[in-house]
Amino acid sequence: MARDWDSSDHSQGDCMSIGSSESIASDPVDSDFSIVFVLGGPGAGKGTQCANIARDFYVKHLSVGDVLRTERDTPGSAYGEIIARNMEEGRIGPMNLTVELLKNAMEAARQNDGLKVFLIDGFPRKMDQLYLFESTVSRATFALFLDSSEDVRLQRLQQRAMIENRRDDTADTIQKRFHTFNDTCMVVVKHMYGQRRLKGVDANGEIGTVYAEIEGALIKSLGERLERR
Repeated sequence: MARDWDSSDHSQGDCMSIGSSESIASDPVDSDFSIVFVLGGPGAGKGTQCANIARDFYVKHLSVGDVLRTERDTPGSAYGEIIARNMEEGRIGPMNLTVELLKNAMEAARQNDGLKVFLIDGFPRKMDQLYLFESTVSRATFALFLDSSEDVRLQRLQQRAMIENRRDDTADTIQKRFHTFNDTCMVVVKHMYGQRRLKGVDANGEIGTVYAEIEGALIKSLGERLERR
């Protein structure tokens, strides 16, 4: 079952230590939003599980990767080239653009569909991204961490590369993304854990098993804000 994550049993092992765990200073811009950061290494199943939750509940799934790919592939985008280079290195950004794109997507979902619960998949990946988002958009309710072994994730990514032929699923890029996750993203995970804003799920299992744990964690944490379709 979903649990408050404990860094001592994390499968990655050699993670960087978190520095400060001070609270975000700024007040949330929109306290009506319920925001869940969905974190986990490449291939942890973030996109699959978020899409399934959005299928069953009135929530908006925002994949930071998809948001940036859309901007990258937009003809004439001033940011397309730098977004592509960052993705090849396992990074996202530029940071200000990423946060602005997420903010715009959230506002559009609220205005067009009346949605106020958001699953933000694959973000934040660094502490400065967390601080910028929470000071300019809204404070996250909590982070959901899909904890899985690197071997499992590698196998999933190799299978996805064959099916989807994604530009950021090459063997070299996958290894860079793994290193980036271990070196920077885990700092965010440990920070959220230190603030008691992290729920961990064992994501090594089958899709249905993992989904049941995620569903339970969301229902318990969001309560009546989470409406079933």
